[in-house]
Amino acid sequence: MNDEWEPLNPDDDVVHFHQEAFENLPQTQIVFQLLKEVKKIWAKHCTSSGSRIFGEGFECCVLIPGQQWRTGKIRVRLEFCPDETEIEGNGLDIKQQNSPLDDLRQQLKESEN
Repeated sequence: MNDEWEPLNPDDDVVHFHQEAFENLPQTQIVFQLLKEVKKIWAKHCTSSGSRIFGEGFECCVLIPGQQWRTGKIRVRLEFCPDETEIEGNGLDIKQQNSPLDDLRQQLKESEN
């Protein structure tokens, strides 16, 4: 596995866990659904303002080695780290006109409504 993390698009990306990651949750979900469930779990075990950690964030100070303290905000988001570095032309990074996940995304979105 490399160490290059990519932010996931909550509206389009789909996550499938190879094993049960969360009790009573489907192994395949659109990222926004997974975030919604993680927020519920977080809220159950944290304060009522816990959901802010996923949205606008909390004010804080951060100290990074070799730098001074910086003020700002911190929040949680989902990121993905592929097993291998994707090199264009190796078959891993081929952009398709119609994704094979389009049907699954549509079904999952319809089941939310």
